[in-house]
Amino acid sequence: MATPAAPRRSQRHVRTQPDETAELLRRMAAAEEEALVVLYARTAGLVHAVALRILGSREEAGDVTAEVFWRLWTRAGSFDPGHCSALAWILTVARRMALDRRRSLLRRGSAVERFRAEIQGEPAEGGEEAMVSRVQAAAVLSRLSDRDRSLLESAYFEGLSGSDIALRDQLPLGTVKSRMRAALARLRLSVGTPKP
Repeated sequence: MATPAAPRRSQRHVRTQPDETAELLRRMAAAEEEALVVLYARTAGLVHAVALRILGSREEAGDVTAEVFWRLWTRAGSFDPGHCSALAWILTVARRMALDRRRSLLRRGSAVERFRAEIQGEPAEGGEEAMVSRVQAAAVLSRLSDRDRSLLESAYFEGLSGSDIALRDQLPLGTVKSRMRAALARLRLSVGTPKP
């Protein structure tokens, strides 16, 4: 997904009337693209600011901002004006998505650090026996197809969830889950382990 440019300064603090923002969401639910363009122009600065505050990276905040507006476009019909204001709903979506990204980045970072420690001869939890098991697992993984190996390595070494992999690879979540199940089944077959 292409990252949109950071909102211009003039877009950052544009205030919208609550009824106007709710109306834009209603129009987006009816697939009016112009409503998305207007909503983006009016609220992208605020969404970007929330994401930047949580993530601390302009690049990551820009990616999350783009993802937030995609989610708003696809789920505008789920907005309930009786529950909260449109702007509060938008900023809640932004906050949740930024926190999800932050957790994903933290998981990925800690998985990479564990892997680096193991490669450098500093076995992580479990000592030497665990290190041997991980080396054996890597050997078994090498017998899988590139696609299967990539899925399992993303889940294990990078700490990515099925949702994270689906988002990264732009695949439906169900496809990722079924491919992971099939890859695990092939992995079990290659080591002769029965299905649990």
